[in-house]
Amino acid sequence: MSGTTKTLACLLAITGLLQAQEVSEARKARLSALLPAAPEFAAKPSEAARFFGADLYKLIDGGAEAYHQFGFVALVHREYKSSAAEITADIFDMGDSLRAFGIYSAERSPDYHYISMGAEGYAEEGTLNFLQGEYYVKLQGFGDKPAPELESAARSISAKIGGGRTLPDAVAWFPASGLVNRSQKYVIEAPLGHDFLSPAVTAAYRFGDTETTVSASIGTNAPDAARRLASLKAHYEKTGKVESFAGLPGEAWRASSQYEGEAVFFVRGRNLVVVANPPAQAEKFLKEVYFSIKD
Repeated sequence: MSGTTKTLACLLAITGLLQAQEVSEARKARLSALLPAAPEFAAKPSEAARFFGADLYKLIDGGAEAYHQFGFVALVHREYKSSAAEITADIFDMGDSLRAFGIYSAERSPDYHYISMGAEGYAEEGTLNFLQGEYYVKLQGFGDKPAPELESAARSISAKIGGGRTLPDAVAWFPASGLVNRSQKYVIEAPLGHDFLSPAVTAAYRFGDTETTVSASIGTNAPDAARRLASLKAHYEKTGKVESFAGLPGEAWRASSQYEGEAVFFVRGRNLVVVANPPAQAEKFLKEVYFSIKD
């Protein structure tokens, strides 16, 4: 390759990288329209809005990868000042509600102070975060009394996002009995330790001393779910044992291995459902799970 050709290839690569980092003008306009402004919000912008795409690492160095794993699309970042506080507003466009829930659920804790904001939100000292539609909104406040400004900004953004203020349908698949509050997650990377189960919605359960995990591995269609089942069955055949489980309406399997313990798994529509470490006398609970998972 000649020097000229190498230089051209380098320039094309750089141009492609810069284009990948750019946020479209249409998306900038949509995100800008969600930012709080007078008279909904007492604080005034202290700088122009900034937008991030593939270059998210420039704002949250070390934390951007997790957002990209969940399909991050774009972010608008703006800072505000009032007489009482300085506020930072970050609105993450994650592309769809399930991916937005994924990063939100990865960062929340059941112990947080939850509030009525968007589909779900929480407020800690100097922080107010919430989820609504395909957006994950993160607000931070600094000063003597930032809480009123944080709530005012959050309500303004929520009203502008509009639409339904509900969690994604898949989050509601899990039966309520024994469910650990706010333990539902959307997992992209190796649910239950297996890449072929990705992506999946999961939830934790507690029955006395037994801790159970329910995962619904979301396939593209019924044949894909069947392939996932075959892969999981083959895994247990190599590492432990598998036998047919007759306690459910459709085909189901009970498996166990030394390191992963016991699991019952079955297909529901396009989903492979895995109940890891099921409780004693599990038939009733397994049937509740079976009928609660939707296609």
